[in-house]
Amino acid sequence: MERELIITVKKSSYDDSKINREIECLKGMFPYLESFETFMSCNQVFDLEKHRIVIAGTRLRHIFNEGAQKNNSFIVSLN
Repeated sequence: MERELIITVKKSSYDDSKINREIECLKGMFPYLESFETFMSCNQVFDLEKHRIVIAGTRLRHIFNEGAQKNNSFIVSLN
């Protein structure tokens, strides 16, 4: 399943920094818009502190519930 997002702006006053901020905000919301099962099958989580892929179900659940930024993890889409 591939996901695409089109961001439309109402005014031409948007510059690249405003659009990039909006994209980063939307990226932070994506994990919360899908179920945990979909999250597990469509993403891979890399722990930035331990330098390895997270495979433990309880740790993945914790990252899913708390968010990647709070857990110092990086979510990679497998699509």
